[in-house]
Order: sequence, then C-alpha cells, then structure tokens
Amino acid sequence: MGIEISRLRRQYGQFTALDDVSLTIADGEFVAVLGPSGSGKTSLLRILAGLDQPDAGSVQRDGQDLLALDARRRGVGLVFQHYALFPHMTVAQNVAFGLRVRPWRSRPKASVIKARVEELLRRVELESYVGRYPAQLSGGQRQRVALARALAIEPRLLLLDEPFGALDAQVRVNLRRWLREFHRSLGITTLFVTHDQDEALEMADRVVVMNCGRIEQIGTPEQIYQHPATPFASGFIARGQSLPGELDDSHLRLFGHAWRLDDFATEDVHKVTVHARPEHIVPASRQGEGLAARLLGLRHVAGTVRAGLQMDGLAEPLEAEWSERDWARHAVAVGESLGIHFQSLTVFGSDKDGRVRARAELHPHQSVSPVAFGPWRRLEA
Repeated sequence: MGIEISRLRRQYGQFTALDDVSLTIADGEFVAVLGPSGSGKTSLLRILAGLDQPDAGSVQRDGQDLLALDARRRGVGLVFQHYALFPHMTVAQNVAFGLRVRPWRSRPKASVIKARVEELLRRVELESYVGRYPAQLSGGQRQRVALARALAIEPRLLLLDEPFGALDAQVRVNLRRWLREFHRSLGITTLFVTHDQDEALEMADRVVVMNCGRIEQIGTPEQIYQHPATPFASGFIARGQSLPGELDDSHLRLFGHAWRLDDFATEDVHKVTVHARPEHIVPASRQGEGLAARLLGLRHVAGTVRAGLQMDGLAEPLEAEWSERDWARHAVAVGESLGIHFQSLTVFGSDKDGRVRARAELHPHQSVSPVAFGPWRRLEA
C-alpha cells in the first residue's frame, strides 16, 4: 500500500512551509522531491522523519497512522547533506551505532551487529575501510558510510536530504549512478530531496515538483521534462523561457505572427504565458529566413553550443542550445545577426489567481525536416 500523505499543512508564523500537500508513494518506489530553497521539500521530509509535526493533515503507511509514532518507532533511515558522522568513531562503529543504542531487549547480539556491519560495508564498497575514521575518508566515501549507517536499522523508509550537496561535481555524478543501482538491489521505499534537476531526472521513478509549499506537478522524469504542467515547472525543470505572446480569440499572437490554438479552453483564462526551451530554438537554414536575433555570446559545453540571443521586444536574452555539428553549418560571429525558428512552444493559460486552466503545445515546424527548417507560416485571424 505504501505511504499516503494527505493535505499536509505546516505554518511557521506568517510563513507557510506546506500548503495542502498530498502525495502517494508506492512500496519500493524512488521518489525525488525537487524545488528551490523555501519550496517546502525539507519540511515534508522532517515531518516524515518525525522531527516535526504538521499543523493539519495525515500520513498513513499501510493503513497505520505514521504521525502517531515517535521518530524511533517509524522505521525511518535518514541521510543528511553533511554526513553527520561521529568523528571519534571508526567506520564500523558509525555504521553500528543505530543498532548498539537500541534498548537491550531489542538490541541484536554483538555477533549479529558485526555481521550486519560487514554486509553493509560490502554493499557500499567500503569493506576495507572498517578501521578508518571519517577524517581519513573522501566526501563520497563519508556519504556512503552515512548511507550504510541509515540502512543498518533496516528501515522501511529511506529519507535522503540533499545527500550530494556538499560533494564536487564529478563525485556527485558517480555517486548518484551508484545510489540508483544500489536502490534497485534493495528495493527500499526512498524519498530523495534535492534542488538539482539533473539528479532528480536521472535517479527517480517519479518526480514531485514543489514551489512555495505546494506541489506543482507529479510525474515520471520524462513527463515532467517533456510536458511541464505549469510555468514554474517549465522554467525550473525544462529551462523554459518566457516570450511575449497574447491570446486573441483562439489564436496565439507572437512576434507579429499568429497560430490557431486547437483544444485550448479560453474560459477563465486571464493571462497567457509562452515558453520556449533552449533546444527548441534553432538557426534558420537560409539567410533572410526566420526571426531576427543578435548573437551575444557562445559557450561550448560537452559537445553542445549554448548561445545567448537578443531579440527585439525581449528584456532578457534567450539561451539556445545546439550541437557543435549544427552550429558549424550556421556559424556567425558574436555581435552579428542571424535568423531563428521555434520548433516547439508551450502555452499556458492562467486565471486571475495564477492557476493554470489551459495548456497547449505548439509546433510551428511539425511537418518540416529538422535539418532544413522552413519559414514561419502566418495565420491571419
């Protein structure tokens, strides 16, 4: 049955950390809670861990009221960003700590604890480090010790609070791949809190996007990235960039052109937000085609070219992302002009309270080969 979180609310003075949050987590599922600082993700984790209590709402696990249990009886393993290892204890002693401090009636025998520690250290690939102290380990090794310590108590729920935040970039990449495979081998229900989009999209079965104490969207990594449900999800996950579009009857007007929006409910729509992702902004195949833009700068990153573009009517530059191969065919010097097309646009219609009432995906070049982008087609209203 898993975990059923229903209408959680947590208020700190005038600040609302959680605002009517509901979520279901299946047994063995790996769920990432993703959002910026202050979005409520850590408040949710603390309530599940028993470190805080909500002002309203409920949490059920397999039909049992989880909030009625104190932290020690919840069967929760918690891994923090900064390891929280005991510096005066060896690796083996740190991993065994949660078992050794149990009341004597439920404390395993010393031989059982020793075997459990050895098994976990083999799993986290640190069996040869049993006698070392935290200061003698790298950051990635310390985090694996922290994970082994959390698993030693055989938790039913594993909570990870930005566990890679204190590590350098390459260690993070290696460790998150390792953790994903590790989770698959154990099948423990896991909630992973992060503000890093790449971590969430690469590791999770499902992603929960939070903002200002509320859930913006829940879905698989592919759903979240390819079909963001709100302007916030689009900007935070898919790097959606705002364009000055206007709704005119059933048409979207943008940069002097108009497109018909099919199946776009206009009732209660007070504001239209148009987003374009960097990979959907492409250079025109021939000179004189497309919308005029000026190249502000280029960055070459891991086989891609990230271009800053300035367009008339936009206060902020747009970022486009192309492959090195595509850019070689259309290269212009920084400061020069070029024509661009939008392969795809996401259109959100919101009411006066900012709630999304309608959503559409517009593909101006849907029938055109991605190698030879055709001119924009104009629709007269």
